[in-house]
Amino acid sequence: MIGPKTAKPTAAEEKQAYALAAGRDDLTCQRCLGWCGAPQQDHRQNRQPGNTVPSNLQTLGLICHQWKTEHPADALADGWAVPRWADPSRWPARRWFRTVHGTVRKGWCLYTNAGDVLEITEEEARQRMEGAA
Repeated sequence: MIGPKTAKPTAAEEKQAYALAAGRDDLTCQRCLGWCGAPQQDHRQNRQPGNTVPSNLQTLGLICHQWKTEHPADALADGWAVPRWADPSRWPARRWFRTVHGTVRKGWCLYTNAGDVLEITEEEARQRMEGAA
């Protein structure tokens, strides 16, 4: 059975999605949090009509973006990619979180299409990735 078609975002909506994701990530590579080349807005799930939305975008530097492209299975398992069949807003992502002490730690989250980050536990992330959630 073929499901309903999703409306393709307009050019203005895509521009807004890129801006929300860039602001959310502070244009900093979310994989290494360092300088690994110019920051790029990466589609977590390979780009297709209708999926340029904040939940499907992340900032990666050039080297980390290339790593993701060259190691798709590892990128998927470690939260940097979304399978074609999944909804990016429900698929866990990895990112860096700033602590109240000014340090950073890596964790799991869900990205919303409003540009928010909802932190989740590693257990919930694994359950979602394994199809239990």
